[in-house]
Amino acid sequence: MRGLPRCRVVAAAVAVLVVASGVPYYYLTRSSRFARPSFRYGAVPDDVCRGDADVDGHAGPPGHIPNLVHYVWLLKDAAEFRLSFKAFVSVYSAHLFWRPERIYVHTDATPDALSRARLSGTAWTRRVLAIPGLTPNHVEAPRVTTKGVEIVQMEHKADFLRIVALRDFGGVYLDMDAVPLRDVADLRNSGFANVLGGAAALSMKHSGYINNGVMMSAANSSLMKIYHHAAHEFFDGAWATASIHLLTDLANRLLPLPSEVLILQPQAFAPTSWELEDQKRLFLPTLRASAPRERPEQGGVGSATCRDALAWLRRREEDATDEWELDFSSTYVLHAFDDEMAKIRGWDHRIDVAYVLSRQSNYARAVYPAVWDAVRRGIIPAEEMV
Repeated sequence: MRGLPRCRVVAAAVAVLVVASGVPYYYLTRSSRFARPSFRYGAVPDDVCRGDADVDGHAGPPGHIPNLVHYVWLLKDAAEFRLSFKAFVSVYSAHLFWRPERIYVHTDATPDALSRARLSGTAWTRRVLAIPGLTPNHVEAPRVTTKGVEIVQMEHKADFLRIVALRDFGGVYLDMDAVPLRDVADLRNSGFANVLGGAAALSMKHSGYINNGVMMSAANSSLMKIYHHAAHEFFDGAWATASIHLLTDLANRLLPLPSEVLILQPQAFAPTSWELEDQKRLFLPTLRASAPRERPEQGGVGSATCRDALAWLRRREEDATDEWELDFSSTYVLHAFDDEMAKIRGWDHRIDVAYVLSRQSNYARAVYPAVWDAVRRGIIPAEEMV
């Protein structure tokens, strides 16, 4: 058999070289670039901007982010209201570090279900309901958008309700897996009507989005009024369209408006991502953990003169940490995503008082101050420490 002509061999080699170099370039450039979703807001009518009649009396002056906390807790069975240890950690941390006027739990639980939960619910349910300032607020979960699109998923119903809570009341919205680590008064009083934070990601594909699990807003802010109507306009049943995609686009578009939106780095509210590898870093205990040093600055750093700032930096440099330990010293709220936790190997997946007090994981070390405070005050009985 005669060999291929030399020119054809060279051409084939060049073609292979081009393809071999082009494929990596494609995936390292085109696929790794963040393409922010874009929406058209022409369908949002002017009348969404009218009136302050629905603003709650605790909201304070216009443009001020009040010291109110909001959770949304919808039930598969409206007759049974049940909360977990992790919910207690979040709500108690908000109470301890923020001292809010009220902690609203917007829920579709019936009044009878709430009464039963206070009297005979699980221990963690009763402890959450007994936290000072906790105020259940009955809501009807939305079933359909104003355009007639059915809202099926519980998470999507909660997406709509959190926007309404911030629009009407103002304050700080938290997912139940978001844990306050320090005071946010400086952010609430920053002069911005909305304070949001980016979401951490392990790949460029998921980078650039805003986290909707922690949001701060003044009552009746422009962003929340437009966001609410736009969510009804653009909701299509997809997982993230009318939540993080819409929020990311709208917040970035409103950045030029004076004092309307402040967007913080992911380290502020969501320093770890929802991806499995990050959940492993956050929750998996390690037997190599050394005895943690007490950090009195947890919950607040104090004054911030230039000398204070230098002293703070030096303390952080001198602070001995384990190589596996994550640094949450710049984190206000730890959004501790846990939906992939069951896939983590080498662990029984139990998160309880003993798990936190052992401080053998990043999550345990982060939430330890609040849990230990509850133990010292007798809110958590001593027998649950082991």
